[in-house]
Amino acid sequence: MNTTVRLTERSGSTSSQRRKGFVPVVVYGAGSDTQSFTADAKALTEIIGKNPRAILKVELPGSGIKNAVIAEVQRQPLSRKLLHVDLHQIDMKAELVTKVAFHFTGEPAGVKDGGIQQVELYELDIRTLPDKLTATFDVDISSLNIGDQLLVSDLPKHEGWEVLTPEDTLILRIAPPAALEEPAEAETAETAEPAAAADTDEVKTEE
Repeated sequence: MNTTVRLTERSGSTSSQRRKGFVPVVVYGAGSDTQSFTADAKALTEIIGKNPRAILKVELPGSGIKNAVIAEVQRQPLSRKLLHVDLHQIDMKAELVTKVAFHFTGEPAGVKDGGIQQVELYELDIRTLPDKLTATFDVDISSLNIGDQLLVSDLPKHEGWEVLTPEDTLILRIAPPAALEEPAEAETAETAEPAAAADTDEVKTEE
C-alpha cells in the first residue's frame, strides 16, 4: 500500500478546495508549529480505508518528507466524504501510544457446533515504537468452544508492544446456540406471567 501523502499549500476557500478534490489537512507534533495544507482526498480516503493506523510519509512543502500518523478524521455525516484530517508528526525513535485492530483467524470449533461468536473488543491499546506497528493483530480463535471466552490476558505476546488494555478485558466469547437458550427463556416467561398479570391489575386499581 502506498502511504506517501503529498501536501500542498492552501489557496482559495475550503469549499472550493473540496470541489477540486482536495481536503484540508493540519500537521503538528515533533516540536514543529501547527501548519495547514491540503491533500488529495481520494488518496487519503484509500489509506484510511486500508489502514488508518499506518505510518505515513508526508511530503511537506519546503520541509521534505516527514513521518506522521493520522490523529483525527472528520467526515460528512451522510456521504462519509472527508471534511478534514489531522496528521501528527512522529519521531521514529520515540514510543507512541496507539491502537491496533484485531484480525481473527480460523473458525472457532464452537461456531462449527452451532455456537455464536460475539465480539466485544475490536482494537487493542498499545505503546510501541513506530517501526513495530502492524496493520492488524492476528489472533487464532479456531480452538474456542461453546462457552469459551478470549480475554486480553490470553493473547500471545507481541515483541516490542506494551499492552495498555486491562488484562481482564473481554475480547470475544462463543455463546451457546439460540435454540439452547429458548427453553430457559420460555420457562422464565411462564413463571413471570402471573406476576405480570398482578402488576397489571394493580395499575388498573390505581386508575
